[in-house]
Amino acid sequence: MEERACMIAEAGYEVISRYGIRRATMNDIAQAAGVSRQTVYNIFPNREELLHGVIRYHFWHKWNEISEAVDQVENREERIAILLDRLVVRSWESMQAMPHADELELEIDTTMRERIADIHEEAATNLCEFFSPYERQLSSRGMTAKGIGEMLHLAFVGMKLSSTSQAQLETVVGTMKACLLAVTE
Repeated sequence: MEERACMIAEAGYEVISRYGIRRATMNDIAQAAGVSRQTVYNIFPNREELLHGVIRYHFWHKWNEISEAVDQVENREERIAILLDRLVVRSWESMQAMPHADELELEIDTTMRERIADIHEEAATNLCEFFSPYERQLSSRGMTAKGIGEMLHLAFVGMKLSSTSQAQLETVVGTMKACLLAVTE
């Protein structure tokens, strides 16, 4: 994504987080990005393109944040803890903080499912790469980094959408962390 598209997508995320997907307007997003409404339309010709850009930007930003954090850490337990905290817990918390998160989830599930398949594929690939240093340990247990990455991606999506409380999410994340530590040991 070019710089201006990133700026608009970031503003779009902020506006959608504040007002909800149905109440956020292109004018609100343009104003938050400090650009004209026409500039928003030049980069994102319609609402669906904008939402795709927002989701792509949010994923890209989140994954860069994780990569930067784990690059500073060599300890396997800390690396896995950072991954789970940033990708699952913090994402869930940000969705819960949105006043109309249910509308956004419905919009993504109904109109954007096929459009964001590329983002899901990239997420699974990134998770596979995250676990590739542990390929030998995984292989000794009949697993692969690719299998773990794809399983985790699907699990993370499900956990973020179906967890009903922070305590429930943290219990599941704690169990997942223990399992990941066991299979990568």
